[in-house]
Amino acid sequence: MRTPAAVLVLLLVACGGGGGADQRQVFRYNEAEGITSLDPAFARNLEHIWVVDQLFDGLVEMGPDLRVRPGVAEHWTVSDSGTTYTFHLRPDARFHDDPVFPDGAGRVVTAHDAAYSLERLRDPATASPGRWVLDAVRPGPQGIEVTDDTTLIIRLERPFAPFLSMLAMAYCGVVPQEAVAHYGAEWRRHPVGCGPFRFFHWREGVKLALQRHPHYHQHDEEGVRLPYLDALTVGFVKDPNAEYLALVKGELDLISGTEGGFLNELLDPLGRVREKHAEHIRVLRAPALATDYLGFLLDTSLAAVRESPWRDVRLRKAVSLAIDRERIVTHLLHGIGRPARSILPPGLPGGWDVGNTPLHDPDRARALLAEAGHPGGEGLPPLVLTTTASYLDICEFIQHELAAFGITVQVDVVPLSTHKQGVAGGDFLFFRKNWIADYPDAENFLLLFATANSAPAGPNYTRFSDPEYDAIYDQALRSTDDGLRLALYEQLDSTLQVRTPAVFLLHPEVVRFVRSGVEGLQADPMNQLDLRRVRKAH
Repeated sequence: MRTPAAVLVLLLVACGGGGGADQRQVFRYNEAEGITSLDPAFARNLEHIWVVDQLFDGLVEMGPDLRVRPGVAEHWTVSDSGTTYTFHLRPDARFHDDPVFPDGAGRVVTAHDAAYSLERLRDPATASPGRWVLDAVRPGPQGIEVTDDTTLIIRLERPFAPFLSMLAMAYCGVVPQEAVAHYGAEWRRHPVGCGPFRFFHWREGVKLALQRHPHYHQHDEEGVRLPYLDALTVGFVKDPNAEYLALVKGELDLISGTEGGFLNELLDPLGRVREKHAEHIRVLRAPALATDYLGFLLDTSLAAVRESPWRDVRLRKAVSLAIDRERIVTHLLHGIGRPARSILPPGLPGGWDVGNTPLHDPDRARALLAEAGHPGGEGLPPLVLTTTASYLDICEFIQHELAAFGITVQVDVVPLSTHKQGVAGGDFLFFRKNWIADYPDAENFLLLFATANSAPAGPNYTRFSDPEYDAIYDQALRSTDDGLRLALYEQLDSTLQVRTPAVFLLHPEVVRFVRSGVEGLQADPMNQLDLRRVRKAH
């Protein structure tokens, strides 16, 4: 049952009450995009993932060092040439207290719960957007098998090295079958998990409150049970300026990301917190597993592509070499982010090392234009770059850069929904896009250029198609030899850098603005929100 002290903490938060000692152990952040479900099977977007990760634990989890570590599973083995995963569950993981259980006391998590959760995820009737996570698992009962209360076996149809990382995704949170059945349609707003926090209250569009799980199974190095915080609240204010003011006033503990007009107020041109805020606000940064790119549509079944001069790789390469990415980072982004040569972010093994080959090479760009029969851009039609308003300043910078080479760029700003639909539908010949890793393996980026993943069904929005690339990609998927797999990844990366189906522009960073009294919060490349070891100074 909930203790009166914990209830008091949350009532203070919900009512905007004063700042006593208890109040300082409530972590507060805002989610402008809103949340529509607390069901892990629908944790598709970051705003959903952050909350789901507080409520649910999976068999495994992803550490900030991008290594898979135990979750509900205490340990595991991989056998049969990488196709059989045997998980042994820890005996002390308990679901949150909830009226669905006898006497309202949360019960022990078993292998049956883990199996049910995964079967539910891949059941077409659930209609989860994360169903693909289990595509490599054998169909039927032999794919997911329980041998006893603490042992779960998952069998794959073929070896797939990133599989363990995929099980760490929020989609795979363990849920109790009786709670899903009991709450039915209300399950999305009345979750029961075994994560560090449990559900307390949700007024949609206004505030979400979670309470510390007093029986959480993890402890710190001194044996103190985690989490340290008493509670977590999430607001849903859409105005970024109001969010910024709430951070400055100490009403929020965290703002994530760099979008919004407040960035110039918080950071100087070198990316440091401005002096007037430095006493109360600090910035946490980490290289993100993400890439911003400008894609060329290359589907030659479309007449517009067949007639486009940008089918010539020399012209695409000239565009890439003409853009000074360092200036974008320095002049537009406060030094946040890294210039990109590859689709692969720097932290992922498998990238092709090109040595000292310059990324920005104006002379080579001009030479390639001339080789392609368009010296100084002569005879080239305007290149229409389709983007959204949030990327307009960078696209206008690129427009200015390419004009110096005789390449005319027209920037077409469209609503986000139009952009998503048009990129997937093949409506735009040149478009801005980004990709954020679902799991920390190079394959998660290289899949963007496999023919089998071509849009509209898949995320290959350029519709790049190369039989040799596809053959190497398939070989890498099946390889159980890590050394060979990385060598194959390097071949794939080199093909993309040479063929240039896209201009790989920038690798963003995870950026968090945090109140100075918050201790134990990190920024990691997957932009996870781990609050288990967070404290607020008294």
